[in-house]
Amino acid sequence: MNTLRWQFHDLIIEGNADDATLWQGWLESFSSLPVATAVPHLSVTLQTVATVPAPPNRAPDFQQGDLLHYFVDGDQVIAHFPRYGQLHLNLVEGWTRGQVVPAAGQTYAILEDLIAISLSPHLRRRHKFLLHAFAAAFDGQAVLLVGGIGAGKTTTGLSLLDAGWQLLSNDSPVVVANGRIQQYPGVLAAYPESFAHFGSLAHLAEERDRGNGRRKISVTAESIWPAVWLAEAPVRAICFPQIEARQSHALTPLAKPVALAKLLPHAVEQWDKAMIPRHLHILRQLVEAAPAYVLHLSPDISTIPQTIQQVFSRSA
Repeated sequence: MNTLRWQFHDLIIEGNADDATLWQGWLESFSSLPVATAVPHLSVTLQTVATVPAPPNRAPDFQQGDLLHYFVDGDQVIAHFPRYGQLHLNLVEGWTRGQVVPAAGQTYAILEDLIAISLSPHLRRRHKFLLHAFAAAFDGQAVLLVGGIGAGKTTTGLSLLDAGWQLLSNDSPVVVANGRIQQYPGVLAAYPESFAHFGSLAHLAEERDRGNGRRKISVTAESIWPAVWLAEAPVRAICFPQIEARQSHALTPLAKPVALAKLLPHAVEQWDKAMIPRHLHILRQLVEAAPAYVLHLSPDISTIPQTIQQVFSRSA
């Protein structure tokens, strides 16, 4: 069993995996965090099995289609992935133990999802709430890019990093009290055409696209920009990007209740009823602290950073 501990802000997280592919993916995902030796607060163990364990013999308490089923028994939770495996979470003792099939480490993004799902309920109980978003910072102040698949979130985020911004998270920044966010580790992932837009990243698209078809490329951010990571920052603005057929980018302000409603599907896990009131409180603090905008994106990727920087002067 491979084991390592990382310093995650004020917590120590221990990761364990018995499969070389899973372990390599974990090392890449957490490569931005310093290694630690102290006693862990949270522990995640992933063990490979030949077949997915059977779920409990009852209806799930919550499910996301046929992808993920939750079975909740007080502080004991089973997250069942019919295709990839099963996670057992003990929310009192702070550990997750998973049994996953080899495909979990071989399929794009599944391992990062497993780790996030293993950790997020434990983090919520320590006042840290994951948000599905890209988070980057300019001059020590952050912008959140929130949106679904195809909204332009990743390409917008890459444009910021290529312009010298710092990274807090590619996918799951940690929202804490009073409108602040913290780093959450992970690799950058995008299709070759997204990387090809940027001179400093075009070689990735050329190297990975040879004979591989249209597959997403994953790379650690620090391998491209060594000092790119930022541990924590106040949120200066929340942007909801959407790609449009227009001549130039534009920002449309959103009312705070509308912004909160748009955040909820990317933040709150409905099965975790005990934490919803606190989660909503943290999100309300976020929208009170930072103005929100729809970011209307034109094809001109090069000018995205300048457009987003306008919100800094608007909210100064």
